Amino acid sequence: MNVLRAGFLLIPMLIFLAGCAATTPVKAEKAGKKEIAVVPAEKPDEKGGKLPGSFADRELLLEGIAILNRPGPQEQAAARKVFDSLLQNHPRSQWRTAAETFIRLIDEGNTSRETLRQEHVLLERMQGERAKALHENDFLKKAVRDLTEKLQTETAALSQENERLKSDLQRLKALEIELQKRERMLR
Repeated sequence: MNVLRAGFLLIPMLIFLAGCAATTPVKAEKAGKKEIAVVPAEKPDEKGGKLPGSFADRELLLEGIAILNRPGPQEQAAARKVFDSLLQNHPRSQWRTAAETFIRLIDEGNTSRETLRQEHVLLERMQGERAKALHENDFLKKAVRDLTEKLQTETAALSQENERLKSDLQRLKALEIELQKRERMLR
């Protein structure tokens, strides 16, 4: 998250510095054999109105960057609107690529945040399902333990009954042999 925020702050500053380093276009006029460079001078209206040309678009870019420096998703949406305004009102501005880059970064940031939010929701759901599975696993372990104890108890009881039946069978055989002996003696 800090890397994303640092990217949002560092990239605009680099683009801003690169834009500031750019020079205004120079028109060359021929006066005889010499070329004379003419640099257009742009100044604010004397009436205090809108700034002409690159001043207005530069002001829009700076305003968008200033808005981006404030935290929060509402500020990013507002900055995006400012950059969109720059693109629509000044299609040939030297700041066009910077504004497009900011818009793309804002959109990618929003996409990243949405993906992160979805992953967080998915992680919470998975943790809930894991907790439920662990609870069910513990319940099943207890049920198996109870059934094992019950089986051992029943096995022990059946083993005792089996031993008792064997001893009863041996006694019956012994009684039958004794009975046969008595019958022979009586005859």
